[in-house]
Order: sequence, then structure tokens, then C-alpha cells
Amino acid sequence: MQINDVISGFRIKEIKEVPETKGILYRMDHEKSGADLVYLDRKDSNKTFAIAFRTIPRDDTGVFHILEHSVLCGSEKYPTKEPFVDLIKSSLNTFLNAFTFPDKTMYPVCSKNEKDFLNLMDVYLDAVFHPLSLKDPHAFRQEGWHYELDSPDGELTMNGVVYNEMKGDYASPDTVLAAALNGALFPDTCYGFESGGHPEHIPELTYEDYLASHARYYHPSNARIFLDGTMDLPMVLARIDSVLKDYDRTEPDSDIAMQKPVAPEDTAVPYEIGAEEDSENKVILAEGWVYGDYTQRERGLAAAILSEILCGSNEAPLTAALLSKGLCEDATMGPNDGIQQSYLSLTVRNTSEEKIPEVWQTVEEVLRGLAENGIDRKHLHSQLNHLEFVTREKDFGRMPKGLVYGIGAMETWLYGGDPAEAFRFEDLFRDLEKGIDEGYFERFLQEILLDGGHRARVILLPSKTLGEEKRAKEKARLAEVKAGWSEDEIRNVIREFETLREKQNREDPPEARAKIPQLALSDIPESDVDLNLEIRSESGRDVMYHAGDTNGIDYLELYFSVDDLTAEELQDVSYFASIVGQVPTENYSLLDLESEIDSRLGRFGIKLSLFSDSKDPERSKKYIAACVSVLDSKRYEAGPLLDEILNRSRFDDKELMFNLLRQARIGLEQGITMSGDRFAVMRTQAAFSARGAANEYANGIEMLRWMQREEKAFETDPDAFCARMSALQRLFSKERLTIGLTSDSYDGEWLASVVSVLGTEPAGEHREIAPLKKKREGFVIAADIGFAVRSLMLPGRHNGSRNVAANIATYGYLWNAIRVQGGAYGTSLRFSTDSDASVTSFRDPDPAASLQAYAGTGQSIRDLCESGESIDSYIISTLAEPVVTVRAEGVAAATYYLSGTDLSERAKRRAEVLATTKEDLIRISYDIDRLAASDSICVVGGRAVIDACADLLDSIEQIQA
Repeated sequence: MQINDVISGFRIKEIKEVPETKGILYRMDHEKSGADLVYLDRKDSNKTFAIAFRTIPRDDTGVFHILEHSVLCGSEKYPTKEPFVDLIKSSLNTFLNAFTFPDKTMYPVCSKNEKDFLNLMDVYLDAVFHPLSLKDPHAFRQEGWHYELDSPDGELTMNGVVYNEMKGDYASPDTVLAAALNGALFPDTCYGFESGGHPEHIPELTYEDYLASHARYYHPSNARIFLDGTMDLPMVLARIDSVLKDYDRTEPDSDIAMQKPVAPEDTAVPYEIGAEEDSENKVILAEGWVYGDYTQRERGLAAAILSEILCGSNEAPLTAALLSKGLCEDATMGPNDGIQQSYLSLTVRNTSEEKIPEVWQTVEEVLRGLAENGIDRKHLHSQLNHLEFVTREKDFGRMPKGLVYGIGAMETWLYGGDPAEAFRFEDLFRDLEKGIDEGYFERFLQEILLDGGHRARVILLPSKTLGEEKRAKEKARLAEVKAGWSEDEIRNVIREFETLREKQNREDPPEARAKIPQLALSDIPESDVDLNLEIRSESGRDVMYHAGDTNGIDYLELYFSVDDLTAEELQDVSYFASIVGQVPTENYSLLDLESEIDSRLGRFGIKLSLFSDSKDPERSKKYIAACVSVLDSKRYEAGPLLDEILNRSRFDDKELMFNLLRQARIGLEQGITMSGDRFAVMRTQAAFSARGAANEYANGIEMLRWMQREEKAFETDPDAFCARMSALQRLFSKERLTIGLTSDSYDGEWLASVVSVLGTEPAGEHREIAPLKKKREGFVIAADIGFAVRSLMLPGRHNGSRNVAANIATYGYLWNAIRVQGGAYGTSLRFSTDSDASVTSFRDPDPAASLQAYAGTGQSIRDLCESGESIDSYIISTLAEPVVTVRAEGVAAATYYLSGTDLSERAKRRAEVLATTKEDLIRISYDIDRLAASDSICVVGGRAVIDACADLLDSIEQIQA
């Protein structure tokens, strides 16, 4: 391809090599419609398509978030209720979703299967340009907000998926803080508004405004289309052109204004805490500094490095100064980028109003001292090395690489910049390395954080009454709205609600379902990529070697068995694992240790890994794992540093130890508020197996209770706690060890050198952790929504057909009953390979109704099987899996070995999925009936939704002790 070549209406404007991605970037212009397209041609079987629109919020109604949801609820070419869900049920996608950003809305899809990729792309293109929601408001009401009224005398209420999603989001003080800080820093631009929608303002959005927003922004001339991976480009461009050719080029009115520098007075905002919660020292502060625009990419890297230097640990200078004066319980810092003007933000957690002036004074003193006296050069170099390692590694977890590249491209492209610049980093790191010795970072502190004219501060004040005040205000507002309606208007609202329910319950006609493009079973590969694992031996220890193309990086996991521990000891170990590497050692201060880790290693961490024994489900297998990534060229530097960390860590700094414990407790409490379903699943599954009980003790609400108890006990006997932590270093023993290695080269001598630094204490006899008593429990958090879970242990070995049943239920009956009609943001049915089963709701306005609605799940599967409808599409979509990195493949292979599971189980379960029959599903549906009636119940939620579940619960507790 050459510049000025035209392919299916797209003229090639630029061709650039992008060495950092090992690809070539082609930029094209769709001559008729004005769409801007980038294709990153690089070797990747996982193909990515994304279309993004610059969407500029002008209020807090969340119109673009609601558009993002509702355009996927049927289109002219694909007129089913929810083609998005139809695709989830019938596709091999490796990614399928949509995102609302502060200034853009993005619709990405990924698949390794070419036919599937074209299908996904086609449905998404028709969805964004020709949604049925432009002609029928029911999707707007369902996904955004609507009134609910059953009778003229009934109480008027309000519901909606986005409405409830954002209620859950605003249960986090971090969300409240970020919104207030954005509003203070950007009072005159789109970034001052909540693009996701503020719950109090979402009901202000009218259908007319919704239509106008789509008409203004969803046009090809305002679109940026991103393609990535190995694909038949002419065929892909032809498919895109078939949609865009109907549009004429326009001049999009979507420019984003640049915010002129502001420095407003401090903004004070209340946030909700529980009515029974102690409000002392619960003030949260934030300060933000705008440091540049999208063209100044080196400043973004510098901001990330300075964040770690200043607040990366409790011994970092800014955090240490605040903690040592007793001014707060934690302080963190980080850049907020990916927008036109980026900023650095500092968060100071859990202080009091009288301490606020001293907090700000201390912040300024620390920043000024570093700017004038200099930042430790060694620490700067180590942080730069670490950031460069992570950037080069390109390990994005379960996010496809092409998707991450697409999001990155938008961070320059959206504002008129060169999309290729988003991928270039070689010169940036070299310039910053040179800048360390030239005072670049000190000037950043002085010019941006100390003397900069664009900054703002926010004060979050705890309120025990705010939640009830908001609910009372909303109830009074709705009563006032209803009181202002005439009888005809009331009847009309009732009819609208009935119509909405009728449409939600209506089955899509067969002719509409037939239009959704689907794969056939013949399109599915006979076998999936096998996990390779070779068991070797070094120094008498098993080595689980997973060979792969790791681009010159070794991923080492040292698994130490802790099967001889009691439940209480396992809780000690769970916390101990989280702080190893965050305390000093015999030969290094904490800051020096961090520098050594960042200079010699790529990543370092300690975690607990818990499994059921595949040969004896009554037994659990428990490990504490030290995980290291290191460049091949530096692998021999890992052993001495591991020796220092694993064997010579010091736990005698009582102030540091107390702060770490308190911060861990705060983080876990916040985690339960934001992901209550995950913790409710752990809680309920703890009643069925040793592995479930161990998981709850080590990671769940039982672990939170341990932290709360230990924090109180620490004040009276800190020495005992510190001694217990120090004694746990004995677990890093070669007698307990199994080694995991993922690498493109095997070096036994290196592994032997690592083993040689470990202790020799033998493990004790296996101890099992008894399952908890099955309970029906409620846990109260400060929120307007909740999470409802029922769990059960099924008899026998896990069969792949269960995953097909879960897929059918999750995206069929449960989706319609819990999300579409109930308004919850999410729901799922999941079977684990341990034979645990759980049905859940997420950010749910009515958990009590959901717990009752679960009862219809099994019957819905029987109805499907008896309807004559093919189950092929459900089988196909069950095989869809996210793309995983070679490191993750190595961990997965190790998991099989450590749990005693043969690698052939992976292929066996795949075969069982493909062989699933309706008879299998009917049999499983009766297990689902038992699950839906299970007495192992856990609800996490606000006081009102918990009280509504009271008849179903045996006990109710506050999350905050």
C-alpha cells in the first residue's frame, strides 16, 4: 500500500513505522463521509476494531453514558432487543464492550476468528449509526431512567441501569472526590462535568436532549476508527465503507476548549458514611495540579515517576511527613491523563478539619524542600527504569493488546495530534534520563506544583445523615412530581411503565433473531491452544517450566506450601504477604529497597494461591508465592535481592507496621463497598469446601474482621504483632518449595542459585480449615444499592456443560429479570471447577427481589430446551475466552499442576462444551433450581436495601466495625 492509494473509499494519507509496536501505522481518510481511520499493521491473530466519537458533556445528566448503553439495544439492520447480548451469546469474541470516557465514547470488539470479527464489526457499526432508540424511547428509559408506577394510589419510584450503576459508583468517596476535583480544575470545559452521569442529575435528561446529542456527535465526520492485528484489510475496509458511504462529510462541532488556569477557593463536599460509623478522622482531602496538554507526553511520565517518589510507600517523603505528624492515615498520588489537559492529584485520607491547614503546610514544605535541595538521583533512576520495563513489557492482563493500543491512540488523535506519537516512548525515556541530572524533576515540582497557576483543592466531609437525606429528598421530589400530575398524566405514566415491561418481556420474533450474524459449530477450531508444561528438577525441587516467547523476560514464581497452618495463621500469612517488600530489610532502608527492586527487577510481589485438591475435594492446597519478573540479562541479580527480601525483612518499625495495617483495613472496606458481589460469593462459598473456607479467611469479610481486631490489639501490644510477622519468614523454605518458570530460555544454574538462598525448615502435617457454618447474612455499607448472592456446592466433578448452562442463564433469563427489568448493573450465574455455584447481582436497587427472581432460572433453561431453539450459539460463545499473556498462561499451567489437575482436563472440558445436549442442560437446570433455593445467602448493600431483605436473612452486620 502506498500514500494516496484508495481502498473502498479510504485514501491513505500517512504510512509510518512504529518500532515500539513492531508494526506499521496507516492513516486513512474516508473521502465521502470524513471518517478518520488508523490501521496498526502488526502480527497479532487477535483482531481489533473500535469506533470512537468525540462526545462533549455539557451537564451531569450522563447522556453519552446512556447513549453508549442504549444504542446497543437494537438497530435497523439488527432489530432485536439487545444485539449486544445476542453477540455475547453467539460469538467467539475476545472482547466485546463499550466505554464512556470524559470526552469520547468508544465501541471496541476483538476476535481471533475472521468471520466472527466481521460479524461483530458489522453489528456495532449499525448500532452506533442506526439505533432503534432514535425512534422508540424504551431503550432510553430502560438504560437511562424511567418512572415506575403500578397504580394511581401507588408510590412513584424511579429506576434505570445507568442510574443504578452511577449510584453504586458514587458510593465510593473516591468518585465523589474525583468529580469535585474535576469540577474545580475545569469549570469551563467538558471535564468539569460527570460524563457517566451524576445520580441526582440523570433524571434531568429528556428524550429530546438524548436525540439531539446523537444527531450532533454520532456522525462519521466526528468518528475515529481504529484497526489492529493481522486481517484481510481490503475486506474489512469494504465492510466499513458499506456503512459510511451513505453519509456526506460535515464539519463536526465537537472541539474541546482549553481550560484557562484557575486557582479557586477550597471546595468542600459532603460524602456518605454509615449511620453507625465513627466519623472521627474521616475527612478526605485532594489537591490537583494541571501539568500540561496531550502534546507534552514526557510530563505524563514524569508525573508518574514523581507520584512514586513522593507517595509510593509509607517511607516516601510526602507520605512519611504526613504520617509522622499524625495528620492522616494514608496519602497517595497519581497522574490523571488520557484527556486533553492532564493533571496530577494528591489524596490525603482520614484526617480531621482542624488538621487541614497543617496538612497543606506540610505538603508545601516537603515539595519546596525537594525542589530546592534536590531529589535522590538513585531513586529517580530506579523509578524511570521500572516505568520503562513496564512500558516495554506490554503486559495488559486480560485486556487485548490491540484494544489498549486503540485507547492509547485516542489520547493524541482525538485532539488533532498524530496517533503514531501515542506509541513512541524511546526518545521520551532517554530525554527523562538525561533530565534527571539536569534538574528536570525539581523544575517540575517548582513550576507546576509550587508556582503553577492551575490548581485546586477539595475537602470531603463525612456525613452520617447524607444518605438518609438524599433518600428523603428523592422520595419527596417524586411525591411532588406525582402530586403535580393530572389523572390523565398519572394513567399515562402507568401505561408507559406497562409498555416498557411488556417490551422487556416480549420475545424477539424469529425473523429478527435470524438477522443476527452467527458462527456455526463448523467454524470452531477442533482444539484450542494447549498449555505446555514441562516438569523438571533443580536442587531437589520440582520446576514447572512453561516455555514461551517472553521477549527476553523471565517470570519466576516461588510457591511455598502453607498447608500446615490453622485458619488464624493463614490470616496472618495473608496480611504478611501483602507487606513483604513494603518494609525495610537488614541492609536496606525501605526507600533503598524500592530502588533496588525497581533497578534489578521488573515486578515483585507476594500473593496467596489457594486451590482444591483435584484428587480429594475435601482437601485444600495453599501456597504463599513470591512472584518476580526480570530481564534475562539481569536474572542473576534476582537471587541476592530475593535473599534480602524473603529472609531479612524487618518488621520492628511499629509506626510503619501500624500504618500499613490501618491502610490495608481501609482498602478492604472500600473494596467491599465497590465489589460487594465478589465478597458475598466468598462468604457463601466458605460453607461448602475447605478451599472456600480458606479463601474467606484469607481474602474475605473474615479477613476484614481480622484486620479490625488486629488494629485495635496493636495499640496495646504492638510487639506481639510485629514478632508474629517476623516469624513468618520461616515459610520461605526450600522444603516447602515448588518453582514456576515462564521464559524463552531455561537456566538451571540460575534457579539453583535462587534455591540456595532459602531456608530449610520443614513443613508440618497437613491441616484442613473447616468450612464455615452455612448462613443467611446481610452486611451494611454506605450506599443506595446492593449485591445479592446465593451459593451451593454441587455433587460430582465439574462438567463443561455447566458452563453452557451458566452462559444461557446469565445472558438470558437473569439478564432480562435482574438487569433489564430490575435495573441492576450486572448479574451472573457461575460454576467453578471446584463445583461451587453462585448466582449474583451487581449494583442492584432491589436485592430482595433478585433473590426471589433467581427461582425462575432453572425453568428458563428447560423452557429454552423445550422450545425447539438451537443451542449451538450458546455452545460457541461458551468457548469465547479473553486473550491472555504468556505470563498468565504459565500461571494457569502451574495452577493445574499444583492442584493436582491433569492438563488434559482443559481439552476435556472443551470437548464437553462442544458435546453439550439439551438433555445435559435439563439435568443441570434442576441443580440450578437447588441453587436458587439455597439458604447460603449473602447480601451486601445500603441499610434500606438490607432491611428490605430482612425476612430472608438471619443476621445483619455493619461492614465498618
